[in-house]
Amino acid sequence: MALYIGTNYHPHDWEKERWKKDVELMAQAGFTTVRLGHLCWDSYEPEEGVYTFEWFDEVMDLFAQAKIGVVLDVSMRPAPVWVHKLCPGCGVYSQGDVSQPSIRRYMEDVEDPAYQYYALRFAEVLTKRYKDHPALFAFGLCNEIGDGYRSLSEYTRKRFTNWLKHKYGTVDALNTAWAARRWSRKLTSFDDVVLPENDWVKGSPEAWLDMRRFYSDANGKFMVKLARTVEACAPGIPHSSNHYAEKENLGFDYMKYYGSFVDYPGMGFYPGYQAGDQYLFLSGVHYQRIAETQKPMWCLEFQTGSKGIMHGPYGALRMHAMLCLLNRTQMILGWTWRSMLGGEEQYLYGLLSHDGVPTVNYREYGQIAADMKKLEQYAFPYLPSPDVAVSYDYDSDWVIQYSPAQFRMSYKQIMTEVQRVFFDRNQDMNVVDLNDIRGDYKLLIIPGQVCMSRKEAEAVRQFVSRGGCVIMTACSATVDEHGQVFSTPRPGYFEDVFGIRVAGFARTDEEWSFSADSDIVRNEKGRHEMLRVGRKEPFVIDVLYYEELELVTAEEYVEFPDKKLCAVSVNTYGKGKAYYLAAETNADMIKWILERLTPELGLKQGIKVPEGIQARQIAPGQYFFVNTTADEITIPFSCLNEADSSETAVKYGVLHDCCYKGSLSLKPYDAELVIYK
Repeated sequence: MALYIGTNYHPHDWEKERWKKDVELMAQAGFTTVRLGHLCWDSYEPEEGVYTFEWFDEVMDLFAQAKIGVVLDVSMRPAPVWVHKLCPGCGVYSQGDVSQPSIRRYMEDVEDPAYQYYALRFAEVLTKRYKDHPALFAFGLCNEIGDGYRSLSEYTRKRFTNWLKHKYGTVDALNTAWAARRWSRKLTSFDDVVLPENDWVKGSPEAWLDMRRFYSDANGKFMVKLARTVEACAPGIPHSSNHYAEKENLGFDYMKYYGSFVDYPGMGFYPGYQAGDQYLFLSGVHYQRIAETQKPMWCLEFQTGSKGIMHGPYGALRMHAMLCLLNRTQMILGWTWRSMLGGEEQYLYGLLSHDGVPTVNYREYGQIAADMKKLEQYAFPYLPSPDVAVSYDYDSDWVIQYSPAQFRMSYKQIMTEVQRVFFDRNQDMNVVDLNDIRGDYKLLIIPGQVCMSRKEAEAVRQFVSRGGCVIMTACSATVDEHGQVFSTPRPGYFEDVFGIRVAGFARTDEEWSFSADSDIVRNEKGRHEMLRVGRKEPFVIDVLYYEELELVTAEEYVEFPDKKLCAVSVNTYGKGKAYYLAAETNADMIKWILERLTPELGLKQGIKVPEGIQARQIAPGQYFFVNTTADEITIPFSCLNEADSSETAVKYGVLHDCCYKGSLSLKPYDAELVIYK
């Protein structure tokens, strides 16, 4: 299957005389694909109903002649100035219903009906005009939906009120859900509803959670409308989106909506130049975007330079590209082609310098293109069938954001820890929504899912009762679907499944509770102790939170011996088992229990290679290796399966066009596909 490599290009930024030169440079680099059209609605429609597509027709024709496929972005944000004039409700308003000038991108309230009229009309006109153009390969569903600002306008308040009416039906039900009896906040009418955020404070946690869900639905439903418009006007044409669902300030619940708008999953991938925490976080986002689509990732934006950094160590971009191929990617489009002369990203460096001359980034992307041309002859894009699922929950992210004093580990940190587990084990997994688990898995991991609904709990209960195994980490199921702490034993809704009661908790930075022989860590935040896990072959974990468990029907699997507390409990429920880890989400603890459960559950095992190497068997007789470090590393072929590690098997390296015997040495940031004949 084909692999796609290219860049993001903004022809409206450059003189017409330059276009042909740029297309020629892309072709010389071996690019197959280019993304066009984003962030420039008013270049197509400078006035309401006045279209000037002729200039863009020439651009499309140039790419058709060069046989470079176009991913055409349907640009609806930022909205033109004329849209803001016609649609006052589409602007962003601060507290007190004060309109804020649209001086930066993404200052639109996409739920405004008037805005949607003009935006979706433009989407229809654009897609119909270019759907049959020979250069067109796919459409992009706008740029980074989910990034932006929460508008606190009166228009928004009225829509929020209607959203609440639809959800709760009666004011009494709303008062109950919002715990309005606390602090005399009872509403007598839906007309009393205000947006639970003002100049000084956030409102109650229950109301604030509903507000985040309201904004989420606005963005998610808009994505669905856009996808339906594109599909109706251009049936059969693929589409993708580099939305920004995880954006802390706005975002939307991607897990709730992806099944309704995603064709090919997409994202912008900016990992820096090392395989560190930023890469691990983005790799987790990468898995979340793929979810259970069973389709490869399209990286519609991919790092070139960075803000204030022209380039990293040579090979680091290629290393990240190879890592993405190892993790189910099919398309890589560099952001950006030429460093922009003006605007907010004028110092975000691209493949070409400001004066239009190719940089070291261009040369590295040329190497990536050559490698991808070789690799597409084999089993890429890699699309595994994982037997492990990890839950992802936007409600929990928002609950944690509201209460950082209680939940000191952010949801970003939680998911990064989980991703570290699978990165270190060279193991695949799928990210799932507990409301809609589609695949067949042997193991389900629920990391730090603070907010738990009755529907989600029932899905987990059924999974375990049918013979599945579940691992849940501490803090999970602390609050119910309304954001209220459970009045029943925690984890809420799960007393029978896990057979425990969370009786209390402690923090490792409370010096009065330090154990006599524990290791103490000192840093800029103070002192905290490490927790020892197990008596036989003990290991330590670096966490800030742990819980005291009362075992009801569960048994102790392993203890915190210095605390005389259960560290991991196990309970049999139906045909399956439920494990509870009594510490905040920690990679070392999860890896420890996975090592023990893998043979018991018959889980697929990752390739055991030296630290710093990522590896996958992408097909029978095909092994892909990536060196993520700045050091040369030798990989013995004895780490592979018995048949392929045989000395008599011919081992050919596709990228370096050579044969290997006994082992493979990879230079810093290098990669190789080894095939066995």
